[in-house]
Amino acid sequence: MRARIVVLVAGLLLVLIGAECALAVGAVPDPVAADAAPSVFSAYRAKADIAQFADAPHPSGSAGAERTRAYVSDRLTRLGLEPVEDEATEVVPGDGASHLAGRVHDITATIRGTSPTGQVLLVAHTDSVLTGPGASDDGLGVSSLLEIARILTKGPRPRNDVVLLFTDSEETGQLGARAYVHGLGKATGEPRVVLNLEARGTSGRAVMFETGSHSSALVEALGGHPPVATSLSAEVYRRLPNDTDFTQLRKGGMTGLNFAVIGDGADYHAPGDDVAHVHPGSLQDLGDTVLSAVRRLSATDLRAVTRSSDATWFNVGPLLVRYPAGAVLPLAVAAPLALVAAGWYARRRKALRPSAVPRAALTLPLVLVGAAALGWAGWRILLLIRPYYASFLTGDPYRTAPVVVGLLLLTAALTGLWAAWTGRRAGQLETAVGIAVWPALLAVPTALLLPGAAYVFTWTALGVSAGVALGARAAEDSPWRTTALVGAALPAVIVLVPLVTLLFPTLGLAAAAAPLALAALVLAVLAAPLTRWFRGLRARRLIALAAVVALAGTVCVGGAVAADRPDADHPRPVSLMYALDADHGRAYWVSEDADPVSWVTGHTGHRRTDTLEAWSPALAAPPGGLLAGPAPVAPVATPEVTKVSDTREGATRTVRLKVGPGSGKPAMLALYVDTSTTHVVRARVAGAPAGIPDLSGGENRPHAGSPWKWGLLMVAPDPRGQEVTLVVRGDKPLRLLAMTEDAGLPAQALRSPRPAGLTWEPGAAGLSFASRRYTI
Repeated sequence: MRARIVVLVAGLLLVLIGAECALAVGAVPDPVAADAAPSVFSAYRAKADIAQFADAPHPSGSAGAERTRAYVSDRLTRLGLEPVEDEATEVVPGDGASHLAGRVHDITATIRGTSPTGQVLLVAHTDSVLTGPGASDDGLGVSSLLEIARILTKGPRPRNDVVLLFTDSEETGQLGARAYVHGLGKATGEPRVVLNLEARGTSGRAVMFETGSHSSALVEALGGHPPVATSLSAEVYRRLPNDTDFTQLRKGGMTGLNFAVIGDGADYHAPGDDVAHVHPGSLQDLGDTVLSAVRRLSATDLRAVTRSSDATWFNVGPLLVRYPAGAVLPLAVAAPLALVAAGWYARRRKALRPSAVPRAALTLPLVLVGAAALGWAGWRILLLIRPYYASFLTGDPYRTAPVVVGLLLLTAALTGLWAAWTGRRAGQLETAVGIAVWPALLAVPTALLLPGAAYVFTWTALGVSAGVALGARAAEDSPWRTTALVGAALPAVIVLVPLVTLLFPTLGLAAAAAPLALAALVLAVLAAPLTRWFRGLRARRLIALAAVVALAGTVCVGGAVAADRPDADHPRPVSLMYALDADHGRAYWVSEDADPVSWVTGHTGHRRTDTLEAWSPALAAPPGGLLAGPAPVAPVATPEVTKVSDTREGATRTVRLKVGPGSGKPAMLALYVDTSTTHVVRARVAGAPAGIPDLSGGENRPHAGSPWKWGLLMVAPDPRGQEVTLVVRGDKPLRLLAMTEDAGLPAQALRSPRPAGLTWEPGAAGLSFASRRYTI
């Protein structure tokens, strides 16, 4: 009886530990009031700053962006600092896409150290996307830096210099960070450690998702207030095409840490990214985390940081565990050796039948694939019922918790049936060994290819191996064997539960297959001790139990989708854009929606077309075409191209152009060349940083569905115009197309305002375009 009680207590403890691990990743702290002590970070003080500049979109080059920079400079000045605003033109060669150029305005302010060994660089960006107020992205970062600056300037001076860098144009190619690297903050030989603050949602814990080199000392600096962090995310993010300001600073030879808030991503890059949706607990967590790291790094010899090794790290409840990268491969090698040794020991004690192990080992991948298939199929079914879910940029609608719970219950039912089937022919130890075969086999390859991710498999395999060795010492029908295997699941719970909890908001329901596969693995490890209990139940009872769990999961998913109706607090994303053909004085309403609402079709009609790209390259048609209907001609920003000079040398022609807005103040201006009649040799933008080569010619938009296959995008264009030099080859006239892009739709052209239950789809709505063609 005492042994059975021990089993029960061990199981309950394991559940409690798993819950604590999940809560440590998902629960945000309570925000600190605005009247708190001056030495602590207050989310409410910081949120008051956000309200001053994030009341409307403020993309780079806009009046809102100028007001944001003015506010930041004023706040820094009132803290006794001396902010410097630098202007530059930055150019980024395109790689399979249009080249990019833009005017940027970065703000820097330095808190001088007493005996600096380098600089701690705090970074946030002041611009927003065209249609979102940017209260989280990156109001969270800007306000956190201002609050941290207030704390540092009121307290003792740090040892190292602390530089506050507020970049411009992060949303379009990280142009401000690139400009900083190219000269606005030209680095000396001293070390620079970056703490970059980002947001990809409006709530949730602060996540440190990427590091630079020498990560061991960097992660150590997080010990005072650990964020959610795993070296797996750093390995994965480094291989993705996603970039932040930290990407450019790292390429410039700096190291550091990249932070973000990622929960509730439905409002990301959308009008809902406003002050009302900023979670004060998330702001508190981000601020406390970064402030603690700043205090440690600003007191550290940064030369020692740049000499440290890399590391592996992950959360264990409220703690952040780390160990040197040099230990990763030995531990990974130990995993299969430990499993072999445990199996041999169990076999020697006649507690293990090797012939029964393949039953679990060979079928476990089917369970993992099945769990992933549940995630894939679940998302496809959600899209059939709610097609507009595909319009959410992060793959997550508003209310995802019931769907996640439902998918996990379905995964539990699947895993439970598998464990029961396995247990009919295999005992607890055979099932456990069969499960551990896969993490043991994956540990070494992962350690070689993705060393920061190897801990997931290494510790899962080592834990099960220890449980098998201990369980072999007890009789087959002894509760102590069950207790040993329950305890053996602890490492899997510790490393996998936080990861599953993190991956759902990170990847969204659109990619729920990945966290569900990991959930199936930890559930399989947990199910191994229960195979003896499963064996005592009749098949019908087992199937009925699994059916009840699966039904509960289905009800969770179905009920959540049925109740998820758009309203003012949870608006449906829609696409509606305005396009003006300035050559012919014609305008159109355009939408990418595959399942449009009546308000959209009331503007566009129901006819679809794929011909708009011929005169407006931004309006490339998706499969099925764009909805397009006539619109009233209304005043919007228009482009203008003027020839400055035109010279010819042999077969080569050099044309200097002035490209700018003919009217209005657009957020972006584009120049395209018809490559069917002219070959572009190279191009240059006046004011480009020294050392930047000329822009390549040829076709940098090879997949365009129009002849405009060479393009240059200019962010925040100079109202006076930007000089562009084209070197071309060909006997035919040079055909150009200039296009403006701006935020907002002309109100006088709308048939009715956008209803409260609708919002703009990120990147494909609430935008106005105007184009004009030229022959030179």
